[in-house]
Amino acid sequence: MKTISKSETPSVIMQNVTEYQKEKMKSKHVSPVLLPDTLFHFTSQLDWLCNSLKLKMLSPRYYVEDIRYLKIRKIKRIAYPMKCFCDINLHKLKYHLEWYGYYGLAFTKEWGMCKRIQPVQYINPDSILRADFTTAFNSAIRIDQEGKDVKALKDFLFHELMYYKPYSGEMYNFTAGKKLEKCFCDESEWRYIANVSKLNLKQAYSNESMLSANILDNINYAMQREATISLEFNYEDIKYIIIKSSDDFIKISDFIRGLKLPDNEMFMLASKIVVWDLAKGDF
Repeated sequence: MKTISKSETPSVIMQNVTEYQKEKMKSKHVSPVLLPDTLFHFTSQLDWLCNSLKLKMLSPRYYVEDIRYLKIRKIKRIAYPMKCFCDINLHKLKYHLEWYGYYGLAFTKEWGMCKRIQPVQYINPDSILRADFTTAFNSAIRIDQEGKDVKALKDFLFHELMYYKPYSGEMYNFTAGKKLEKCFCDESEWRYIANVSKLNLKQAYSNESMLSANILDNINYAMQREATISLEFNYEDIKYIIIKSSDDFIKISDFIRGLKLPDNEMFMLASKIVVWDLAKGDF
């Protein structure tokens, strides 16, 4: 932690306050009643979870979305740089873990909202909302002039698109090792969409030849450890560290000791560990 010297003025001190802390000062968080006050992010590998803990950040990746349900001209799939979360109660997590993996970090929802993480909107392909969006988006694509108002409209529609998801569809299940039909509403998904323009990357890719190749994998690898586009966190922001087995507990305990943290911080971090195989029957 940075020590503030006596010579620093209040204005200089405020410059050293993180954006998260500034946002936290502005508004009071209202906790939900029916939903958990927690955002979970899961992965299929313990090593990936440990790497995030070591770096104290979650880096975005380009994920390919099937948007044929929106009936946008000439675009079937599109990829955005994002990190996904869910706000599912612990006693309902089993089904979610079977799809995404048993290794996760859970954060306070207040932290996530201050980081501008946003819940997605699930779209009924037969709804009037979908039909209106399709009409507006296809019309915007056809507009040639680039005035200020036109650009604002296109930016808004494109931003909306990044937070849309169909009610249901096919998705890869890590446990089954194949694609299965899924009701996406069950995911209760929140998204962090990174602004990657500072890395000279596109905010979205829709070229099929690129989406089908390993080019996105190379870009995703290059984005790792990029603090300017990643979600940074402190250990106190974490509510739970979820792992699958007792063997994983031994590995992550050794990992936490290897971080060489002060004793109080090390014990605090270790106290957040939940071994799913042991605890799942209690939720």
